[in-house]
Amino acid sequence: MPEVKLDGVTKRYGKVTAVDRLDLVVRDGEILTLLGPSGCGKTTTLRCIAGFVVPDEGRIFLGEEEVTRLPPEKRDIGFVFQNYALWPHMTVFQNLAFGLQLRRTPKEEIGKRVREVLSLVRLSGMEDRYPRQLSGGQQQRVALARALVLRPRVLLLDEPLSNLDAKLREEMRFEIRELQRQLGITAIYVTHDQAEALVLSDRIAVLNEGRLVQLGTPEEIYQRPANRFVAGFIGLSSFVEARVASVEADGATLETEDGVRFRVPKGSLAEGQTIVLAIRPEHVEILAAPSEELENVFQAEVLRAAYLGNSIDCRLRLGKWELRTQLPPGKIPSPGEKLWIRLPPEKLILVEA
Repeated sequence: MPEVKLDGVTKRYGKVTAVDRLDLVVRDGEILTLLGPSGCGKTTTLRCIAGFVVPDEGRIFLGEEEVTRLPPEKRDIGFVFQNYALWPHMTVFQNLAFGLQLRRTPKEEIGKRVREVLSLVRLSGMEDRYPRQLSGGQQQRVALARALVLRPRVLLLDEPLSNLDAKLREEMRFEIRELQRQLGITAIYVTHDQAEALVLSDRIAVLNEGRLVQLGTPEEIYQRPANRFVAGFIGLSSFVEARVASVEADGATLETEDGVRFRVPKGSLAEGQTIVLAIRPEHVEILAAPSEELENVFQAEVLRAAYLGNSIDCRLRLGKWELRTQLPPGKIPSPGEKLWIRLPPEKLILVEA
């Protein structure tokens, strides 16, 4: 399977730049997710790759072949739409066979390939059903099978799970990931759902306002966000702004404007620098009692707490800052209650202010 390469791709709609000088390489056989908020340019990028939209600037390659102005039907790309776009008057078999018929594939070959791909997506025996006779998850599988039956060079998926309920969406994430691995196909997946991106992806490209702000594995994106936007968009984070008060050989001390002091790894910090701490909920440790042997131990006030079944979502006040953490199931703390917490220095994420 070929890699996909975008070289300075730009697309404008009037005065709005939907995609801004985007450089991106999708590796052979990987699944790369375009992730970002609504309006960040991810779907426009996908449609440029598919050939539905022609960029104003830049070039697009499939392997060594430039396809920037090649029509969609000549790119050998499979596309799974957000609304599935199944023909309501056609059976499952007819929906899958239609593209092959347009390519003048022999009838015997059509039957063989349709049966193979239906088995792959676990829909064998449903060839004669119409889309209205299928559940949402089954319709999603038919849409996926219709793209795969053409044996495309690259598979593009535009938020294919957004119309499913939460439980089914979670199941389908794993199914799509397993299917992509089984076929070894190069795939580009568009979503604004961070959980989908973390589960599905070999790498994630985070977009904002048409630009690529970070590219990396799910672990890199989550654990080492490039800036405050990424830290806030991927996972949950509380933000605390502070100044570097001092730098020593074994670390650095940060101080907020209201006097809260944190110890952090030295890194490349310079005295007087303004920095932002991104604090994940799972990195807020609850202590039974204060400890003078540990760093970054504070007393925080409970603002509110909510029962979530397997955990308790808790908002804490530390100085003027609000922190979010998740407690194990048990007694729900009351507003105003005081808790001793620890913020391990090595787990605090530092991003530029």
